[in-house]
This record gives sequence, C-alpha cells and structure tokens, in this order.
Amino acid sequence: MGIPPLVRETISSVPRRALARSRPAARSGGLLAVAFAAAAGVLLLIYDRLSATAPITADSANAVLQGQAIVGGNVLLSGWTLSGASFYVTDLPFYAAAAATRGLSPDAAHDVGAAIYALLVLAACLLARGGARGAPAARRMAVTLVLLVAPAPGDAAQLLLLGPFHAGTTLALLLALLVLDAAGDRPLGAAAVGALLTLAVFSDALALYVGVVPVAAVALLRLARGGAWRRDGALLGAAALSVPVSVLAMVAVGRLGGFAIVPLQGSFARVEDLPRNAALALEGVLLLFGANFFGQPLASMGTIAILVHLAGFGFVVFACRLAIQAWRRGAEPDLVTRALLVGMAVDVGAYLFSNQAIDLRTSRYLVPFLAFGAVLAGRVGADRLATAGRYVPAALVGLAYLAFMAVSLRTAPAPVPEAELSAFLQRHHLTYGVAAYWQASTVTVQSGGRVRVRAVVTGPRQPSAYRWEAEDSWYDPSRTGNDARFVVRDTQDPRSADRVGVEAAFGTPAGEYRVGRYEVFVWDRNLLDDLVG
Repeated sequence: MGIPPLVRETISSVPRRALARSRPAARSGGLLAVAFAAAAGVLLLIYDRLSATAPITADSANAVLQGQAIVGGNVLLSGWTLSGASFYVTDLPFYAAAAATRGLSPDAAHDVGAAIYALLVLAACLLARGGARGAPAARRMAVTLVLLVAPAPGDAAQLLLLGPFHAGTTLALLLALLVLDAAGDRPLGAAAVGALLTLAVFSDALALYVGVVPVAAVALLRLARGGAWRRDGALLGAAALSVPVSVLAMVAVGRLGGFAIVPLQGSFARVEDLPRNAALALEGVLLLFGANFFGQPLASMGTIAILVHLAGFGFVVFACRLAIQAWRRGAEPDLVTRALLVGMAVDVGAYLFSNQAIDLRTSRYLVPFLAFGAVLAGRVGADRLATAGRYVPAALVGLAYLAFMAVSLRTAPAPVPEAELSAFLQRHHLTYGVAAYWQASTVTVQSGGRVRVRAVVTGPRQPSAYRWEAEDSWYDPSRTGNDARFVVRDTQDPRSADRVGVEAAFGTPAGEYRVGRYEVFVWDRNLLDDLVG
C-alpha cells in the first residue's frame, strides 16, 4: 500500500520549507558579518587617527618592547618583571602582531590601541543586540555604537586608544558575556565563559571584580531563587574556578621560567580619602563618556560637546534605572543585563573604596563601567526610545556625536619631543643610557631601538635598576652593548630624574647638553656598574 499523495506531498515539502526559512537567516547572518567587517575597517582607521592625538607613555612603549620580545622567540617573557596586571593574554598578542608588522615603532602602540578599541565597540554592539532581530536589533546596536564611537581627544583618547589600560581586559569580558548570552544556560557554554574569565583574570586582576564577581553573583542569585543546578550551578562553578585556575597558570609560567610580576599594593581607602575618591570616580566616569565639565569654560564649542555627551551619559543612567526598577518589581532582567548591572556597581565600588584612586589617569580602572553602561543602554534603553516615540531627539544626539567625532579627527597629532632627542643621541653616538621610568622606553621605541634608554631610580642612595615592566638583561654591564654613558632628564616632567639626585647617584658629569625640553648628562664610564639590585 503506497503513501497517500497528500501525505507524500506534506513530507516532501518539509525540507523545502525549512530550507526556505534558513535562506533568509543565512543571508542575514552573512550581511551582518560583512557589515561588521566593514565597520571594523572604518573604526580602525578612525581610532588610529584619534590615537595619534595622544602621546605614547612608558607603559605603551614597554608593551611594544614585550611584543617584540615575544616575536623574537621569548614567548613566556623570560627575565621580564611585569606589573601586577601583566595583560599577557588580553593585550600582548596584539602588541606581538604589531611588532611583527610595524617593528619597534610608536605606530605599533597606536595600532594596537585602535584595534583593541574597535573590537571592543563591535563586541559591545553585538552584546547590546542580544536576541533581537530586525529593527529592534538595529536600534540597540545604534545606541551602543553612538555612546562608544567617539572618544574625546585628550585624556580620554589616551586611556581608551592607547594601552595597555584595561580596554583589552574589557574586550575579553564582553566576549565572555557574549558567550553567556548565547550559550550560558548549557554546561559547555558555562565552561567557555569560565575559560574566558580565567584568561582575563590571569592577565588582569581587575577582571576578578568586574567579570568573575558579577557572573558568580547572578548565578548564585538564580540558584537561591530555585534555579537549576545543571544550568546555574555549572555557571557558578565555572566562574568560581576561574580564580584558582588563573593562579595555577601564573605559577606554571613561573615554573617554566617565564615572567615574574610585581604584586599589586592594593588596600582599602582610608575614611578621610572617600570624598576625594568619590569626586575622582565621578570625574573619571564623565571623562570616559566625553562629558567631563570640570575645569571647562562655560562658553565654547567644547561646552556644547560636553552637553551632548552628558545627554548620552544621562541615558545610560536612565537605562540602569529602568533595569533596576524591573528587577525590583519581580520582572527580572535577563542574565546578561543583571551581570552588567552588578559589574558596573562593583567597578565603581572597588574604585571608590580602594587606594587605587590617585588621579584622573587611574580612571582607566573605570573603562569596564563605560562599556557595560553603553551595552546596557542598548539592551534596555533602546526599546524604551521606540515605545516613547523619541526617535527625533535620539537621532539628533547621535548625529551630534558623529559630528563631534568628525571635528576631533582634525585634532593635530601629539608632539613627539623624543624624536629630536633620539636624533641628537644618535648623532653623538650615545646609544645606551638611563633615565626615570617615564622617559626611558619611550625614547627606545621612538628610535626604533637604535638608542636604548633604561629606567633607573636615582636619589641620595646608590642608584638602582627600576624593575617594573623591564627585562633583567638590560642592567647587566657584562652584556655586549650594555654600556650606559648618559642620563636623560625631562625638565617639564616632575616625575623625571632630579639633577641633584642624578649627581648624588653618579657624580659630576663629564659633559651636559640641552635638547629641547631634555637635559642630557654624559659620563666617561659605564653607569650600569654603579647600580645595585
């Protein structure tokens, strides 16, 4: 007995219908991938230009030197002493790639900062999209893109577009939250989240506070409210295990002869420091959002830009309020939204109550707050814009953001005083010397390694090597080429070596020169022989 024609037609039509449904989805996914690839290229060019408006620092220069060491075969950075945040997995692979293509050059630092921030922006847009499709997805991604797309020239550009200043860590955490959003309810997805958190914590202790704690907290809360152990227990376990596994990985690197780290000198703030920390936290958040009005003139084009960015920051606060209100009413936000809320709160709280709030440069610890806030504004706030019919004012603010970004592209590149200095040193055959930390590796990288300046500590005591983001071999006078004959002093930087301290450390120089803002003191012996430690 054959299959009835109607049944046969129904059965044969199922694959055709499934195929018909899959084709638009495949086309949509392909178009999204192409759009994101094109956006990545455009953002990379924009951010590379904006990054050039900020001068590279010793931290950036040392990261380039570490990237060069990795490319040269020293993959575990044997002999190096890194800071408490090594950025080994989050940032240094980018620096290695840049050093391989650009060589030892300041351009490598700018390229890496631009690349990491471009990827951060795109990852944030994808996370803001969540499970939405079509117009709702476009609204969510547009809101997040607008909030992140235009770092303000100056301190914000330096913190976001040069590094390593925790933007790479934030990118790793956004990737972990993307996996959590897509597959966090499955054991394999939870394991992937845990792996990403492990790599982030291994590279930067900040990830413990703004990555592990939020994920573990929301998983524990769901368990407390009757969640499934297979789902929420797996996520909680993966987050909790990321900490000891990262510690074991660090021990393994040491056992294999890899880099050492200087322990973080972190502690709680004193009670009397809390008002200052609170002011720094507020100003730092506004700085990152491009809305820092402190110390700015009231009547200028800059004021208009600040007001527009204040509107963006206000919208982030509004979106946070919406999510918190929904949570209190029992209409719990999704897992990622809750993790974003907790992460933002922990980030600000850790900054407020720690001794790390020193000056505006330490606003780098608040970079996760910026990214998480922009994602939250997209996931929660964009839908409210649609229901409230606020398309026109939102579009105007977005256009203003883009206009100010276009204007900022006309900002002149930062001056490079190290270029004149390195040229002078090469002309006078001064190829190895010492300086304070902030003037050492910048000269080395600017000269492409033709002049090498190493960081030392001078003062009334015997001078010593400054083993922070440094390689031990730099200070070995028996190595070929390690013949330090000069000291560099920056007359405009209070962090530079003091002349009195230099002479107390090395004696009276045989000669001295003035090169722009720098003083160069020269001796007729190897200064490395005078170092201790």
